[in-house]
Amino acid sequence: MTFSATDAAFEGFRLVRRNPLALVAWTLLYAVLTLATLFSLTGVVGRLEAWTEQAEAMESVAQPSMQQVMALMGSFSGIMLGVAWLLPVALIVGAMLSAAVARGVLTPSKDRYGYLRLGMDEVRVLAVTFVLGLVMTLVGALAFVTVGVLTGLAKAMVGDGLAAIIALVGLLGTLCLLIWMSVRLSLAVPITVAERRIAFFDSFRLTKGRFWPLLGMAVLALVMVLLVQLLSSIVSMPLAVMSGLESWSFGSGQDAEAVREALDVTNPWVIANALVEAIVSALTVGILYAPFAAAYRDIVAARKPG
Repeated sequence: MTFSATDAAFEGFRLVRRNPLALVAWTLLYAVLTLATLFSLTGVVGRLEAWTEQAEAMESVAQPSMQQVMALMGSFSGIMLGVAWLLPVALIVGAMLSAAVARGVLTPSKDRYGYLRLGMDEVRVLAVTFVLGLVMTLVGALAFVTVGVLTGLAKAMVGDGLAAIIALVGLLGTLCLLIWMSVRLSLAVPITVAERRIAFFDSFRLTKGRFWPLLGMAVLALVMVLLVQLLSSIVSMPLAVMSGLESWSFGSGQDAEAVREALDVTNPWVIANALVEAIVSALTVGILYAPFAAAYRDIVAARKPG
């Protein structure tokens, strides 16, 4: 089997067609996370409203005391701690879905629970995605800082014209660097799931000489995701309006009661909107992640003798 970027790009649709119950399982997981998030945010609205009133009252004080400032900061920290659990839960769910998609492509017969598990595979995927995300963030930050320093030096020594050119070239170069790294590291999760080991940078070995096909595959998958989201908006937009979420998202000056209504998990329209968004999110995960698992499968198969 040879690696075909075009063929791999459609692996997500083949995976869902082969096992539609997997899409159901991923949707349910997304729906539970979404509704739990809405429920958690509902409890924060009142506290955040009270904190805003305290902050506005403090602005009228000429010189607030350190105790007042610390009390205000402590109150805000308490509000944030109330929803802090969402981040680790979202990371775990993301790892479960990433591993599930890879498992669905690499070992399609192990389809119990829609390929969803919560074990060492997911721990390894979480570790790999976290570390690689951190590496990408540090590289991007370092590149942007370097561009900023060079631009500042050019502006001080030569003038605005050369500084603008350096800034533009530097920003484009940073963007190209991040895209290159993303593509070269894109097989890390499939390797981790398939070989059941942490594989931070093994992807560089398999993607060597295949940058452009993999980039084209990723772009094609992204275009398909955008099309799916565009088509789904025909259903999700009216539901968002009926639930009140759309007016809260785009309107300014909504009071706390309007926000509570938009996040009310007892509202049938809110539940319906959450379910539609969960279906779209689940399908998006399959379309985006499956091509890279298929690319790993086909590249490894092509490298085997005979």
